[in-house]
Amino acid sequence: MGLLLFLIAFYEPMASVVMQGGRFATTDLMAGPRHLQDAGAWFLTLVVVPTLLFLPLVKLATIATMALALRQRMVPAWLRRAFAALPTLSQWAMVEVFLLGAMIALFRLRDWMLVDYGPALFALSGTALCSIGIDAAVDRDAFWRRVPYDTNADPAPSEPPIGCHGCDLLVHARDGQRCPRCGCKLHRRKTDSVRRTWALLTSAALLAIPANVWPVMTVVKLGQGGPSTILGGTVELTEVGLWGLAALVFVASVIVPLVKLGAMSFLLVATQRGSQQRLVFRTRLFRMVSLIGRWSMIDIFATMTLTTLARFGWIGTVRPEAGATAFCAVVVLTMLASESFDPRLMWDAAGLNAVAS
Repeated sequence: MGLLLFLIAFYEPMASVVMQGGRFATTDLMAGPRHLQDAGAWFLTLVVVPTLLFLPLVKLATIATMALALRQRMVPAWLRRAFAALPTLSQWAMVEVFLLGAMIALFRLRDWMLVDYGPALFALSGTALCSIGIDAAVDRDAFWRRVPYDTNADPAPSEPPIGCHGCDLLVHARDGQRCPRCGCKLHRRKTDSVRRTWALLTSAALLAIPANVWPVMTVVKLGQGGPSTILGGTVELTEVGLWGLAALVFVASVIVPLVKLGAMSFLLVATQRGSQQRLVFRTRLFRMVSLIGRWSMIDIFATMTLTTLARFGWIGTVRPEAGATAFCAVVVLTMLASESFDPRLMWDAAGLNAVAS
């Protein structure tokens, strides 16, 4: 159902706006990235296309194909690897994040335009609900238990077991050998995890400064207006009485990135010091920051929707600025930092794991 609704959303308008004098504009899923490209926001386009258009489709198609393949008891190698990547796909497939961003943009436009919601918006809402339901209901272990493989095919029986990051199978193997069930490369720990995470986190922290200082967009209403920062957009929402949306934008765009930067730095420092304190709390903290980071993309999707619909010259125009690119880079880098950090290293450094890298 989710796959069908998502395909419908590609062929229907998402929203339309009407200005005084009868001027109007419409948008669909493909229009947003195209207008970002026309505005010169190439990096935003490169991020939006996979997270909104490609990866949600791949995620839903992978689950549907895996279910059909298991019924036929034939699961090809490429499908096993795609299903092993499902947690990562779920992190980067952002239909529900886009919906929140689009709704924030449409509510902002209602202050100076007549807004009409299109069928694609409702189809995307159904897709998002299906995606959330799938994340909650799909038991990946139950799927993997039905995948046929040689149970005696440990690549190196004399080696200590390694937990496969793709299908969670315990395999007696050496680093770099492949899992007999899903085909992923086996690693006891992520290579150079701490150094790579510090590099990504430092880059994100440096970019966070222009992301919050530079304007993320230029807004013109009836010949008046100018550049607007993230905080400026939050203030604008409060001025028109949208306190709830203002709080949502402030938390997602300001609080969440700062929390991720601070929390990941804390985890890295504690790991390097070999701290044994509050390991369970630190593990839960890592899981929390891994989950919330993607929601900072709300502001990017809102900017894209505003850029697409508000294009009436001096009457009403929104154009993305350098701050949006810097902020998008911060979100991407912090998400990559979460993926590069191996939380098992915290337990290794504390001397509480039997096998350490």
